[in-house]
Amino acid sequence: MKLKKVNEESSGLNIEFMDEDSGTKYSLSQVVSEIESNNPNFSAYDVIERSNGTMYIKSKPDGNLDNNIES
Repeated sequence: MKLKKVNEESSGLNIEFMDEDSGTKYSLSQVVSEIESNNPNFSAYDVIERSNGTMYIKSKPDGNLDNNIES
């Protein structure tokens, strides 16, 4: 699974994603839930919680820029 950002808030927080393989769209909360439940399809991503409580996701570092969410 490779996620691509579809929509973001004015603050820059990514809030909607699309699986480039299937075309399925996910909200930020859906992706966070899947990652936190250890869904193997989302194993390439981590959930980060900022000090203000805002949660976001990021690709796990692997040296390949082509699979970053922002690509």
